[in-house]
Amino acid sequence: MTMLEAPPETTSIVHDVSVAAAVGRGSLPRRLCTAFTQGMGAQRAALSLLPSLDHWQLLHATDESALLGEALQFTLADGPSINAALEMRPVLVSGLRRRQSGASSYLADEVPDVQQVLALPMSESRTPIGVMSLYYTQPAQVTPPQIAQAQRAAEVALDALLRWRHVHASTGCQRPVWKTDVRAARWHRIHQAAECVAACEGCSTAEALAWLQAVSARDGLSLLKAADGLLQPSTDSQIGLPRQDSRPAETVCRA
Repeated sequence: MTMLEAPPETTSIVHDVSVAAAVGRGSLPRRLCTAFTQGMGAQRAALSLLPSLDHWQLLHATDESALLGEALQFTLADGPSINAALEMRPVLVSGLRRRQSGASSYLADEVPDVQQVLALPMSESRTPIGVMSLYYTQPAQVTPPQIAQAQRAAEVALDALLRWRHVHASTGCQRPVWKTDVRAARWHRIHQAAECVAACEGCSTAEALAWLQAVSARDGLSLLKAADGLLQPSTDSQIGLPRQDSRPAETVCRA
């Protein structure tokens, strides 16, 4: 009977991220996302700074699904990425397909092949600065020691971002200032429209977003076009704020 060979020792995620961090500058966000996905066995990653409803800055997403996962969470101000960043602790959420409520259910609906998310916070002096979110398209066992290693790697990544930061000369801002991924701009407009509906109707942002999704499906528009139609109405646009007597049947936003 031949003894099976032990698998080769895997390279530490901290080492992988340190190598990526050494390259620096403009390619750093992309290289960090690649290092984390490869080192943690994830299929997608997204790196965001200053995560909050008003200040989400996406530095890089490995693909459109990772972008959508981040955008959805920041639009709803809920989800593992938000919780990890604001609570400054790693968050692992598994079994997304079984979730029935909250941002996790929206993730399962909008990004249906995501099975679990590992969100790693980046903070300094107890101040949230960013989050690295890893998206898994299949269940994967991520152990506490692996999460601890990944969190140390996130600290290395933050050190690199701060080291290569671009500082606003006029304001002396000490926060890292990187170019926002242009793909995220459309989600800022969608969030503005959802906030407008929520303020008008006294409902949650999640309900307002669901109303926008219902209107876009009813009228055959993209979600972005539906949001723009509400924010910048024109003679060609028929989208307006929901009214008690004129809402579509599928509207969930309630007064």
